Formats: sequence, C-alpha cells, structure tokens
Amino acid sequence: MRRLDLEDVIKGKGNYVDDLPFSGYYGVFVRSQYPHAILRKVDVEGARRKGAFVLTAEDLLSLSTLKGKEEQEGSSSISSLLAYKKVRYVGEPIALVIAKDPYEATDLAEEVSVDYEPLPAVSNIDEALKNDVLVFEELGTNEVYKKTFEYGEMPKNDKEIEVSLYWSRSSGNPIETFGVISIPQGDGVTIISNLQAPQFQSNEISKYFKVKVVPTRHGGSFGSKFSVTRYAIVLGLASLKFNIPIKWIETRTEHLMASNSSGPERKFRIKAYFKRDGTVTGLDFKIWEDIGASLYNGQAFKPTGILAGPYKVKNIKYDVSLVATNKNPPGAFRGAGTPPHTWALERVMDFIADELKMERHEVRRKNLIDSFPYDAPYAHYDSGNPRNLLDLALSRKDLWSLREKGYGVGLACSTDPSTPSGQEGVKLSIRNGKVILGIGYGPEGQGNEHVGKLLVSRLLGIPLETIEVELLDSENSPSSFGPGGSRMAVFLAGAIKGAVEELVSKLRRKYNAEYKDGFLLRGEEKIPITSLQEEVSYVYSQQGKTRFIAYPFACDIAVVKVDEETGLIKPVKLVVYLDPGTPLDEEVVKEQVIGGSAIGVSLALYESYVYDKGQLLTLSLSDYGLPSADQMPEFEVHLVPTPSPYTPFGEKGIGEVPVGVAAAAVTSAVEDAIKKRISKVPIR
Repeated sequence: MRRLDLEDVIKGKGNYVDDLPFSGYYGVFVRSQYPHAILRKVDVEGARRKGAFVLTAEDLLSLSTLKGKEEQEGSSSISSLLAYKKVRYVGEPIALVIAKDPYEATDLAEEVSVDYEPLPAVSNIDEALKNDVLVFEELGTNEVYKKTFEYGEMPKNDKEIEVSLYWSRSSGNPIETFGVISIPQGDGVTIISNLQAPQFQSNEISKYFKVKVVPTRHGGSFGSKFSVTRYAIVLGLASLKFNIPIKWIETRTEHLMASNSSGPERKFRIKAYFKRDGTVTGLDFKIWEDIGASLYNGQAFKPTGILAGPYKVKNIKYDVSLVATNKNPPGAFRGAGTPPHTWALERVMDFIADELKMERHEVRRKNLIDSFPYDAPYAHYDSGNPRNLLDLALSRKDLWSLREKGYGVGLACSTDPSTPSGQEGVKLSIRNGKVILGIGYGPEGQGNEHVGKLLVSRLLGIPLETIEVELLDSENSPSSFGPGGSRMAVFLAGAIKGAVEELVSKLRRKYNAEYKDGFLLRGEEKIPITSLQEEVSYVYSQQGKTRFIAYPFACDIAVVKVDEETGLIKPVKLVVYLDPGTPLDEEVVKEQVIGGSAIGVSLALYESYVYDKGQLLTLSLSDYGLPSADQMPEFEVHLVPTPSPYTPFGEKGIGEVPVGVAAAAVTSAVEDAIKKRISKVPIR
C-alpha cells in the first residue's frame, strides 16, 4: 500500500536538521592533515583575535566536568572528543571554530595554526602487526584486543582446505550527513540532532552535561548516525562554555574522512573440515579486523550470533584480533559486521564444492539446517525452512539457463542475528480528535512510522487518517533505542500492541463500557474514542534464549555479464527468496530487502575506501565508487514466511540480512563467468 510516512518528505517538509529554524552561531572543525603526527602546538590566537570562539582539547581539560579524565594519553576521554597531543587519522578533529555564519567560521578556521611532527603511518593490518609503528604507544602493540570463541573440537582425519579472504572498508554514506544544533538552557543543553538512538545516547552525553536530546528526521542512517554522539558532546560543551547556541552540519568530505562510522575491514584465514560427501564438520576462523585509530569496535563480534550461518556445523573456532591503524575508525554500518562473515562463509561453501567437484547447491543442501527450532552451540535459531528457499532458487530455470548465453549465475544462502534482546517504548495519546503514536527516535526512512500507523489502525479498528506520529524528546519518551540490529519489526510492534491493549483496558474501566472499532459502547450510547482525552505508555521487553530472538533466512541468485574486452562487470539481475516471518507490510519488507541487497551488490563490485600511507584517496563519492542507479541490477523479491514462535506477530527483523548474501551471490556469479577464484571484494 502507499507509504503513510513520506508525504511531507516528498513536499520538501521533512524537517531535517539543516531545515530547522536557527538563530545563533556556526561551528567548523579544524581537522588533521596528517594520518599520524605529534601535535607540537595548536595556535588559535589568530582566529580568536578576529572574533572566533575556539574550543580545543586543552580548553576541555579546564572544564570541571572533564577534569581527571586525561589519565592515559591517547586513550582518554579528552582524546576521544578532540585530538590531544597527537593525531591518528586524516580528518581527526583538533579544534572547533565558532562564528556568526558558516562561511566566516570556515575562513576563521584557516587562521588556526597547527604545528605537526609527522610520524610514519600504519596503513593496513599487515603493517600494524609488525608493531614497528604504534598507533597507541601506551599499549605497546597494535593488536589492541583479542578474543576467541570455541565450540567442540576440530576433526582429526577429515579433508580440509584453508582460504584467505579480504573484505574492504566501506562507508555508510547516508543521503544526509551528520548534524547537530546545541542550545544552552539553564545549567544544561538541548541537543537537536539526527543522532541515532537519541534517548539511549542521551545517557552517554549526560556524563558530560545535563542534556535533553530532541530527535529529527534522518536522511538515512544505516548505523552511521550512532557516531554523531562525539560531535554532540563537543558542540554541547562549547555551548555551555561560551553560552551560545551552535549549529554544525558535516560536509560530505568530512564524512568520508572522519565519520567514525566506516564499515568493517576484515581479513580472514579460514580452515574448513569436511567429509567426501560434502558434510562440513568444522570451521576454524582467524579474523583480523582493522579498527582504525580506535581501541575497540564490536563489528567483528556480532557474527558470533551466526558463526555457521544457516548450516549445521557445531565444531567452530572463532579467533578475533582487533588491529589499530591510522584510518577513520569504524562504527556500526548496516549489519554491524555480519555481511563480511556471510560473504566469507559462502565463499568457503563454494570452495568446498569446487574441491569435491560437486555442484555448489549440493554442498549447501547437505549442510542446511533442516529442523527447527535448532540449537547451535552459539545461538538458538527460532524457525525457518532454508532448504525450501534453496529449492525455490534452483527452480528458476529461466535464470540458470542464462549460463548457456555467456552469463555468470551465482547462488548464496544466509541468515542473520536479527532482533537482539532488549526493549522499546511508545506513548499512545488521544487528543484533538486524533490518536497519536509517540516514538522516541528520529525516522530514518525504513517505514517504521508507516507500519506503526498500520498497526494502530488494525489493532484499534480506526481509520488511518485519524492517526499521527509524534517525535518525543529524551525526557518525555518511554525507554527507547529505536532502529538498529533489525529490531523494530519486533520491538515497535510489541510496544504498540501492548499500548493499544493498555489504552483499551483503561478506557473500558474509566467509562464502564465495551470497546469495538474505535467506539466505546455503553447501552445505546456510542462514544468515538477520538472525542476523548487519554494517554498511556508501554514498554515492550523481550529476552531471547540466547542474545538474538529471531532468525530470518534468505537465498539469492545473481546474474552478471562480464565484458570480455574491458573486464567490466554488469550485474543484470538479483532474485531474493526471503523468510521474514510474518510480514507486517509486504511492500515495506520488499523495499528493505531491495535496499539491503543494493548495498551488498555495491560492496561486492564498486565501493571501498582507498588509503596510501594513511592518506585517504577517496575524498569524493565518485572516487569512493558509490554507484548510480544504472549500475544496479534488476531486483526481484519473493517473501516466503515462516512465522517466529517468539515474536508478537511472528515477525522477524530483515533490515540487515540482505547485504552479505547479495554480495556473496554476486561474487559467486562473477566467479562463474570468469572461471577464476575470487577472494577479495570489491572485485576489480
């Protein structure tokens, strides 16, 4: 059906951060020109003499809220806000320059003089592991974190292969970059921002100052806007120090350089053990994750919820090393680390099939989970039928026959750890003739608010036009995290279901009446609920048997054409068979699947950061490789539901599962076309 949440956006009334009325000052960040250097001196007097307000790490040290937090050079709270004594990647913020308009602020930022002592840059994982140059000297190593997960034992006498794989660093590239408006109010600050999970992040910001976070609509997120928090803190501290409202809007170049939200960059060495009939008996992963100039990132650990993917493998070792380099630190880009794992696992399945001279689909069929619920040693899989999805994919003779015409055709299967245990709250209010759904996060474009209206309409039995959505600030929202981890199909639906039940129960008690389809029935009297005034809040909580509650499954077929003369790869078609549990709105699910699949295709063929001795070479979207629409294949999505027994309506989160499986299917298709093994993406 027609989306209910986009009319204002289409009319140019989206109220993004930069659209909001603002009167005050504008901020511009002075950023590092070097990937690695000692900061000998940051001279801001020239900018101050010309009327700028300037905030540096030295200024932060004088603030009472931050005193005592500089205990470890390079890993302190101060350094995580503005560079202190050292810079560790190109674009790292050193100072905030504030003036009465953005152009003046940009000019005055040029007046800040930074004296650097350049250091050699650590450009990649291999260089980092030599420890010749240290990103964080106090640690004595660039291998900043290690953890190993082991289940069962590796087989002794089975066949084995070892494969080395590489997944390139990428950028979320939301249509709208980061934005923050900070307004001092009394002893605190109001932050208006496209910050993801505003109420949740307000807890982090409140460690620095008293804060109210007001959410706005986002022009896309993909996880990247969790990383706005750092800038919200700096802007808020500056507003308090100078007692002025400040607005900052990130440029596209700044986002590519220094968003602190890049996707994972990962090297794999995987040993796989298997029988002659294709049964996989063990998977031994060694992972090196390039986490840039940071001390920790969780993207390498989310795959612990899908270590064997959709397959029945119980002997698993997963050994992770987080490696610091002089690059833009990663964040929580769509899938938060599972897409490269899915891609790598599907590469392994392809290589095993090739080793055994079996059809690639035969190895998958042999190993796919065939009975649910299924307890893996690392997770509880709630429901599904991945073999059925594989059968549907194999039935597409129209696609497989294209091999005879010179096309490459590839196949991949997957699952994803959807819906981490947690909670989400909503308010449901009746006022001014409307039922108002109050949410505690900014809309990101996935259609959650559209689905929210649909659910309220269905559950209350009232017309859609009587329902509105309201954004609640961090002080007035019930507990809210918002989108992230493919969680909203379950948690928003659960919260709305609970709120509707509570509202109806409250009205029935208050008016001693029965409820039906938007009316209270009391004898002959029929009272429309929209004529009343009432409000309820409800927080839906769910804890899974293991960390993740519901598992979607997918099987993709990709068709590509490779030009023999130029080597150019043209993705022709991607067909997805996907189990979303019970879809709350089929069209919205399909939109999400197409969007996630497009990212997977793009990561396989086009997108990547490129660094040379720590200097970022991809400073524009054209250099970076963001594709245009004509570089995408035709998408075809088929929903094949297997309802979850654990979620409010049987739904499963599907926002992230399409990415890795699309990348894997496209990689397999290219390999089918060129008859050469592929072990890196993007494919050049």
